[in-house]
Amino acid sequence: MSTNNKKNVSVVKGVAGGYFWSAPSGTTVPTDIKTALPEAFVNAGYISKDGIKSTIKTDSTDITDMNGDTVDSETSSRKETFDITFMEIAKNALAEIYGAGNVTDANGIITVKHNGDEPAERVGVMELVMKNGRRWRRVLPSYKRTDTGDESVGGGEASGRQITITALVDESGTSVYDYIESTETTAGAEWQSRSNPPWRSISSSSTSRARSTR
Repeated sequence: MSTNNKKNVSVVKGVAGGYFWSAPSGTTVPTDIKTALPEAFVNAGYISKDGIKSTIKTDSTDITDMNGDTVDSETSSRKETFDITFMEIAKNALAEIYGAGNVTDANGIITVKHNGDEPAERVGVMELVMKNGRRWRRVLPSYKRTDTGDESVGGGEASGRQITITALVDESGTSVYDYIESTETTAGAEWQSRSNPPWRSISSSSTSRARSTR
């Protein structure tokens, strides 16, 4: 019989050096927590103190009999979204907000076009870490920006604009994959004794291209 385990209780932070990475649709996404990201992935930079808010919304349809009694309830729709406020005024962050095709950085000037272009689908990876260096990698095989919030300028606060991205299902019908190091199975428990876990090399190589272009 299992018992309560404090090792499984933790705050969650972003991996230092980059915690939201995205790439064009079709880019191969990782299927574990330690494989280095392909070069196509770029770092979107700092995210506000509000973090990444995840919401799963489901709607259901009740099936009733002739007496009006509910005999079954079927899920009619499901949507998983993430609210993120990017803080950096730089190409990669602005491209997440306005679309990669609407942002250029050349000759010392960033140019951003505000228009009604349909947002392109992208793939995303969130690199997260818990206490004791325990890793959590969240993979979005496809996502699209579906809402854009207000932008704050002035007032002593860092400028930023919140966006909402919606995770889209892949060919298996899955919208998000979580890969989390375990404290309970043998292979996953290696994190407890590793002095140089594999994700450190991932973060290091990824950070070196944090300012790469899309």
